[in-house]
Amino acid sequence: MGTAKLSKISQFLKGLGTLTCVAGVSLMCTTLTTACSEEASSNTPDMAAVTSTSATNTTAATQQKAQVVLRIGYENAPNEAFDLGMRRWKEELEAKSNGSMTLELYPNSSLGTKNELLDRMSRGEPVGTLADGGTFYGIGAYNLGITFGPYLFKNWDEAFHLTGSDWYKTEIENLAKNHGIRIIPGNWAYGVRHILTNKRVTKMADFKNLVMRVTGNDVQEQTMKIFGAKTVRMDLTKVNAALRSGEVNGLENPISHLYGGGYYKNAKFLLLSGHVYNFTHIIVGDKFWQSLTEPQRQLLTSSCQRAAKFFNVVEAADEYTALRKMKAEGVIVTEPTPSFLTDLNNAAHSFYVLPTFTSKWTPGLFYKVLAAKSVPWTYYTSHRFNNK
Repeated sequence: MGTAKLSKISQFLKGLGTLTCVAGVSLMCTTLTTACSEEASSNTPDMAAVTSTSATNTTAATQQKAQVVLRIGYENAPNEAFDLGMRRWKEELEAKSNGSMTLELYPNSSLGTKNELLDRMSRGEPVGTLADGGTFYGIGAYNLGITFGPYLFKNWDEAFHLTGSDWYKTEIENLAKNHGIRIIPGNWAYGVRHILTNKRVTKMADFKNLVMRVTGNDVQEQTMKIFGAKTVRMDLTKVNAALRSGEVNGLENPISHLYGGGYYKNAKFLLLSGHVYNFTHIIVGDKFWQSLTEPQRQLLTSSCQRAAKFFNVVEAADEYTALRKMKAEGVIVTEPTPSFLTDLNNAAHSFYVLPTFTSKWTPGLFYKVLAAKSVPWTYYTSHRFNNK
């Protein structure tokens, strides 16, 4: 199954070269399109190699030579786009380090829950996982939590402009210093988050009848509450059963994960809210990071960045095909009307003045982030977009 899926993605990318957006979904922007075309032209032939790589095992040769073994756990299922990105990272790291460094991959939360992995990181174990603004807020890095706020970004350009800003670089150093968590640099465009429910949502009033699953942080919970829904904190592994029993009415996630997790089988209404541009990072414990030599850190970083570019291409293709498959299997897709989208954005404004957050954020944080994410016109007219 995995080989067939990769073959289809490879054929899809070769046929397109540069991917296009699904109208109204905002799955990609200029930055992602540029990254896609660069990755598709230079690295697409390597995609076939992923099929020969085990997701959880290293080769005998690598096992003999590897001096550093990093175990990565994540919720995504095998052969989802993120899993393919992790397998690509494993290949890149082994190749760049001549087998002296490797990854062991554990999809489907088989290495433990995110909280369990965070505890193990704090003890210095060589484990890692993916993390975003919601995760950072949950461990007390409150300023970084704002990046998961609703309608903060209009496109991927703004999101990645923020991650390259001085403000963001300062915050990730504070994350290491104050919380013992080190980000391995790399912009993983995990997806634009939308809302899947078992009742159709076409206006703000429809949220009042919904109980939404959220992960264990205030950011997602308060986002759903300002839209008008009730919330239940729940691990993703329990959501399908909760949808069937009626304990919850829906969840929010990127389209590829909504499809890959099978949630659409129990909730047939998809609202293309696009309320979060969900970029994510790979994190490890700072104790583990400090145990590495500088060349080893550079190898982890450079291979992670290359894998992220690969993943962004695969994720964009996966979201495109997942949306089409969900429609074919009976999911009713709703694009917000202009007035509904205005109402959603107006509700989002109240998020950034909630005492829950302003009491924990540094003064003026929202305006600092607005300035840091602002993309100047020169960015779009720079040499990276010329055909030279």
